[in-house]
Amino acid sequence: MKIKKHLLAFAIFSIIAAGGWSEPSYTYSMEMLLYATQQNHPELLKLQEEYKRSLLDVKDAWASLGPTLDLQASGTYMLNPPVGPMYINTDDIINSIQWNGVAPARTGQYVKVFDGMENTLYNFELTLTQPIFTWGKITNAIKLYKEISAIKQNQIAQQTAQLETELKIRLLSLYYLNKIMKILDEEETYAGRMVQVSEDAEKSGMLLHQEVVDAKIQAKELEIAKQDLLEQIDEQLLELGRITGISIESSQHINYDFVQFLIDDFDRLLQTEHSVLEEEILSGNQSAIKLVTQLEDVSKIAESISRGYENWKPDFALQMSGGYAGSRFPLFEPNWLRKDDYSLNVTIGLKATVWDGGKKLRDVSRKVSEVKTAQITTSDTRSSISKTFDSQWNTAQVCTMKIEYQDLKIESATSKIEQKEQMYQSGYGSETDVLSAKIERCNAQIEKEKQTLSRAIACLTIEYLRK
Repeated sequence: MKIKKHLLAFAIFSIIAAGGWSEPSYTYSMEMLLYATQQNHPELLKLQEEYKRSLLDVKDAWASLGPTLDLQASGTYMLNPPVGPMYINTDDIINSIQWNGVAPARTGQYVKVFDGMENTLYNFELTLTQPIFTWGKITNAIKLYKEISAIKQNQIAQQTAQLETELKIRLLSLYYLNKIMKILDEEETYAGRMVQVSEDAEKSGMLLHQEVVDAKIQAKELEIAKQDLLEQIDEQLLELGRITGISIESSQHINYDFVQFLIDDFDRLLQTEHSVLEEEILSGNQSAIKLVTQLEDVSKIAESISRGYENWKPDFALQMSGGYAGSRFPLFEPNWLRKDDYSLNVTIGLKATVWDGGKKLRDVSRKVSEVKTAQITTSDTRSSISKTFDSQWNTAQVCTMKIEYQDLKIESATSKIEQKEQMYQSGYGSETDVLSAKIERCNAQIEKEKQTLSRAIACLTIEYLRK
């Protein structure tokens, strides 16, 4: 039964509190390791962050449909204002008047009519800009960023499925490598006994020295095979730690109860019709095909956007601005309403490229080419997935036949062992014949486990192609 995430999180916390991930007394289930992989794998974490950023890009694209509001404000203090006090000579005023009688006498006095600029100057402007018509560039940009966000989400699902498949393959590899190790231990016992019996027979003159050397070579080959197997197990544990972030000291710390459930799933998978599986894998719901299809859609939207920038396609926008410029802070200036230092402007503008040497036309051609490239990539991906499926399906079928073949060899070897033991006990056979038969059965058992692992990897690959 699948453990829920909150239970898994509690279990992980309990492990850490008890002394860390590598506690020898604890066994890890596949669900626990899968949860740890989803929480710790760096590539998956990076994709999740990219998806979060893509959602912000979508919000930015939507915001482009609405207005933008900009405020500019400045305050200046002038030690020497450029405009000083202004005076008028009273005689000039008297001379400008047509008197019916005697004109007043000249006084030579001056009257101040302007005190001059103050030392402070304030300037405020609030501007609102609203796009009106842009040939679909903004709406297509929204579609583009939404599609990119969907691609990021699909990449997360694809990466999660890939990590789950890799995790199962490594766990199954450990399971079958340990089974092979047990068989090698048994075979090594028989080979050791074979060397001992051969040496005794040589001493009594019943066996040639060459046959003793052959027995020792066989025992040494088993020793080398065990060492190679130990290195493979260590490598699998290291890779398991890499993808899960958990340091597992031994493969014995893993709970392998899931293996039988996977084997049952493999049997059901291989009983499905080839054509049914292929149709399901090549459908649009498969993550890899969905991804390239989404990339093709992105290329088409980018082409539509580039066509909006073609020559003689103007963008229209409305701009409204209100401002104030005066020597005092707004509304605090004496007689501010009469001075009319405020402004309000409404503008409708357009911007269009008349000629740019054909750059925008060539950009459209590039986007058209990118659409064709994306279509070719989609077709190639479908072909590659189909080829991979056929290859893995054939591998699984061949492995199944080889497993059945090894079962027959094991059955034959078991029967042969019984016969050799009876002959040996009755004095008509030798112990070396019995040991040879047992070694033969061990070799068949090892080959069966190898083919079972190969079959499991092929089935897991097919399962991944279906996601």
